[in-house]
Amino acid sequence: MSFTDIFVRPFVRGRPLRRGERILGRWIAGFVALVLVGAAAWIVVPIVTGSDCKDGLEEKDGECVGLVDATVRAPVFKPGEDGPGKQISGLVARIAKENGRVRDLWEHPKGAADKKPYVKVALLLPFNTSKSGAMTAPLLERSLAGAYAAQRDANTSSNSVNFQMLLGNIGADLDLWEPAVDAAAELTGSGKQQEGDSPLVGVMGLPNSEQDSQDAATALAKRNIPAVSGVLSSPNIKARTFYKTAPNNRNSVLALAHYLEEHPGNGKGFLVWDSRSGDDYVTNTKAELLKSFGTKYQLAVRDRSYIGTMGPYEGAPAAMAPAASRLCQSGADTVFVAGRDWDLPELVEAIAKDADCQARKDKAKHPIRVLRVSTGLTSRLTGDAMRAAMKEANVVTLNAAPTDNLSWSRGQDAPRQYGTFAATVAKDAGLKGSDLDDGYAIMHYDAFQVLIKGVTQFTNDEDNKGQLPTKYDVNSNISNMKVGTDGDCGDCVRGASGDFGFTSENDNWPVCKIVPVVEYPRASDYRPPKPFRTSPGKGGSCPA
Repeated sequence: MSFTDIFVRPFVRGRPLRRGERILGRWIAGFVALVLVGAAAWIVVPIVTGSDCKDGLEEKDGECVGLVDATVRAPVFKPGEDGPGKQISGLVARIAKENGRVRDLWEHPKGAADKKPYVKVALLLPFNTSKSGAMTAPLLERSLAGAYAAQRDANTSSNSVNFQMLLGNIGADLDLWEPAVDAAAELTGSGKQQEGDSPLVGVMGLPNSEQDSQDAATALAKRNIPAVSGVLSSPNIKARTFYKTAPNNRNSVLALAHYLEEHPGNGKGFLVWDSRSGDDYVTNTKAELLKSFGTKYQLAVRDRSYIGTMGPYEGAPAAMAPAASRLCQSGADTVFVAGRDWDLPELVEAIAKDADCQARKDKAKHPIRVLRVSTGLTSRLTGDAMRAAMKEANVVTLNAAPTDNLSWSRGQDAPRQYGTFAATVAKDAGLKGSDLDDGYAIMHYDAFQVLIKGVTQFTNDEDNKGQLPTKYDVNSNISNMKVGTDGDCGDCVRGASGDFGFTSENDNWPVCKIVPVVEYPRASDYRPPKPFRTSPGKGGSCPA
């Protein structure tokens, strides 16, 4: 039976079909076919081409990137997966729960006294991790934990405003930041903000000193959005609204120079450096080390490069045996390293296995000192096997870093706010002890503290009653977080890593920032030396 028999013949009462009626039947058949094809496409195409990326994220280069909707507890950061990585899934769910609680306190309070307005802050990190990517899974977990601890601190305090934290995936290699920045810009609003607006007032994260971080910071500055990085350290990365809570490489190298004035060693040095030119942290650290120590320790003639593990494959990574052999042949006891945390254990193991290193005449009395710039003590050094290798090789590491959890957790020269941080991150995020040694939790806590202070300075002002700050207000407040000429910290930041401020004279790097030189391994009776402190600027003095 044809479409003509179904749709035309019943209306002609049994007589033969005329030519026009036959043509009409064919038109009806074609129309029905098109409808059926369209319906099939409507059903099949989403199945074939649909993306697993949702909840505010979009698919780009095999990742789900952008800003996650505030209360989503199991976002998918990579197509084909069923949620975030196992190591961070619990934290992601807790952050979503806290975001929902903050929203409900405004929209459905139990009583008038419970009602609190809120603002949004975005945390921009690479949520897909790998050994060669911008972040490993442990570093991501600790960064999230520190930021969450700061959020909980702020939301359980007497502040008149609460904070939602939106998670922004910027890609495993940091190069997929545009969707997150664009989404953040859309949430900032425009004009004066009223209490019910819940605007986005700033971002934090951008952890690595790379061109992608520079590009993202520049894009945020063009949109007048304040951004704070907790761990980025290359002084080449800068933008008008981009603030840093870690000392830059130049200041960290000054901390090493301060240490070496009292502990010069035998006067022979050796430079081990990562040859990857795209990593600005590495290239800038190398330049600063050569500038400060090149002549005194003869680093121009005593050096060896290697290929770092971070980034795309460019040859056999972390092949440290040649560097270990050369440095021990040179008789150097002071080794300067310009490379990423992940590669450091390879150097230690190479020294422990090298015959020339084992045959050092003064091995028992004088250790090989490995000096470097870092955020803290990499967890890859603190395991039993690595500690045994360091003992076998008689190697100690000396890290110029903004954090010294090894000392602070023992009550040795701990900053005033460190105890509050440690208690909160243990209670709310489950991190404690050696989990804090690498400094990522501490520094992301402090990055959020900068934005929190920028917001609460506005909302605590009686003249702003009934209003919430805009991105412009927060940026203005951060730029004025200064240390007074007499060391007064009324306007500065009191972070878990110490008190610090900003100045208009140094591209938004922190002033009065303490930079301990963290020694590892250390004896049980070890006392840390007095830490270096970054300059307060002309005419200034740092808090006691």
